[in-house]
Amino acid sequence: MKSLPDKPDLEFLKKEAKSLRNSHRQGDVSCCEILRKYDTSYQAKSDTEILTKKFSINDAQRIIAREYGYTSWAILKRYIETLEFPDYHQVSDRRAYHRTITDSYDERSKNYDNSQWHRKVAIKTVDLCPPESGDRVLDIATGTGTIAFYAAKLVGPGGHVTGIDISKGMLNKCREKAEQLSSDKLEFIYADAEHLDFAPNSFDRIYCSSAFFWMSHPLATLRHWFELLSPGGYVGFNATPSTSFFWGHGARNALSKHGIKYNCNIPAGDPDNARELLELAGFTGFQLHEVEYGYFMALKDAKGPVLTLQNYAPGQHPHPLENVPEETMRLVQKDYETEIDKRATNKGVWHDMTQYYIYGKKP
Repeated sequence: MKSLPDKPDLEFLKKEAKSLRNSHRQGDVSCCEILRKYDTSYQAKSDTEILTKKFSINDAQRIIAREYGYTSWAILKRYIETLEFPDYHQVSDRRAYHRTITDSYDERSKNYDNSQWHRKVAIKTVDLCPPESGDRVLDIATGTGTIAFYAAKLVGPGGHVTGIDISKGMLNKCREKAEQLSSDKLEFIYADAEHLDFAPNSFDRIYCSSAFFWMSHPLATLRHWFELLSPGGYVGFNATPSTSFFWGHGARNALSKHGIKYNCNIPAGDPDNARELLELAGFTGFQLHEVEYGYFMALKDAKGPVLTLQNYAPGQHPHPLENVPEETMRLVQKDYETEIDKRATNKGVWHDMTQYYIYGKKP
């Protein structure tokens, strides 16, 4: 499979298709093996049979798409067009954006292992699509290594697990634990999940727990991970539904009334969005497992600040509240509390913590 450049050009791909069609028209036998490799209908045919068979520009485009791991030209074309969607360009300064993440998680590394909820989500991400013995596993945004250490037991002595993170505080915790194991099948690396320096086809499983929402360009990132997987490999990650009131929906609605855009949990927090993301990145066999969970909050606790500069704004930098007037924020807060009052019951306000566990396969 060929790798797409970071900024793929549709016109260049069209030229590749025309070149392949022209090679066929000119009787160039070098195109025959390409056709056999990427279209089963040619596999049993001789060079002569292939070169005398009608081969249109649509046929050539289909072959080019398959060379890049796509089932059709239409999906490849849609992927390239979607890369330019405005919602995927909300981070103006990647370094500054990363600092907001690393500073937060460096601090959280001190007690991150105390979060049983994060551990439960991480293990579930693996259990719904577990690696096989001997598999090579990549744990993206490994945190304190929950998935990495768990997967290392599953892949056995013939497997290997790599955990990556941009928080050195988290990685230090991982390495402290790893030293006690003296295992050569487990390693931890400081790396940016959106720009990884691994060879294509390096992994059989890629997992990302409680971190996919941080990716500044989720579609391009999934394509990047697609290329790192071996054929038949799986990617798996979790996402919070975009309708979860206290994890995005409530703040988004209140802010939108005042012209402020808040994208938290939108990219993969809707089943249709998640399916499209994976399909446009080249994955097949889409799976989404919904695990319901939540609890009632006291009304006074539910009416905390709708959103502050200290809260997360995944996929956006600068923070959407930067330079928003105090008077506007007071109006936003009022709208937010009005909605909470509508949701109140005699038990309190329901905090939906449902999770989606999402998987795709590389053909």
